[in-house]
Amino acid sequence: MSAARPDPGHRPVWGWGRILRASLLLGWAALIAKLFATGEMVKYMAPALDPLTALTALVLAAMGVMELAGGRLHLHDGANEAEGIEQALTYLLVILPLALGILVTPRALGAGALGGESAARLLLAYAPGSPASTEPPAPARPIEDTADLLAYLGQAGTSGVGQRVRATGLGVRAAGLAAGELALLRFAIAHCVADARPVVLLVAGPAARGAETDGWVAVEGTLAVTERDGARLVTIAAERVQPIPEPATPYLGPSY
Repeated sequence: MSAARPDPGHRPVWGWGRILRASLLLGWAALIAKLFATGEMVKYMAPALDPLTALTALVLAAMGVMELAGGRLHLHDGANEAEGIEQALTYLLVILPLALGILVTPRALGAGALGGESAARLLLAYAPGSPASTEPPAPARPIEDTADLLAYLGQAGTSGVGQRVRATGLGVRAAGLAAGELALLRFAIAHCVADARPVVLLVAGPAARGAETDGWVAVEGTLAVTERDGARLVTIAAERVQPIPEPATPYLGPSY
């Protein structure tokens, strides 16, 4: 009697697929850890989601370890060439964003994220019918940045005209703005950069005329109103515009 031959349809092979899957799972966990360690997670996700994101990294790491612990040898039934190509493309689609995340330092969204829309068409306006007053109400706290300014506008409307403010954002020149005007651009996100929406303030005055653009700036001045095309635009009458580094938290929250 001859010895039984192994079924040619099932043969033991090195589990390169298992090792690759484990490496990808551990790689994504490591990428999330790296973004937290470098403070770059805020370029992608809202800080409110940090606990869930950290939990995701732990789950990915556990799955990677379990994949490795499953053994290096496995049986397969000889997948056909088409299935092999499909699997290779799937791995490639997962590997590319992982490699970019590890190798490329993320940057906050800039004017390019407007998709060709002019910042002049997105300028923030006061609510219709907002009453004016010569005595602006005192802000709940000092207006030291854009989020504070937006919260104050929600409280005071046009009655806040004349209030001293400070705001930061991307200085943008755009068609439709006068020579002495500048658009101050920030993005607000609810969950991640995929749902980002622009918030644009008009900056006017001699200090805005010669200000640097296409970078982060801090604007100091007073609240004002600019009448344009039937709208009353929120305006900062700038006394000082100076370049600043990109802030550690570049995005506004969903409620500003």
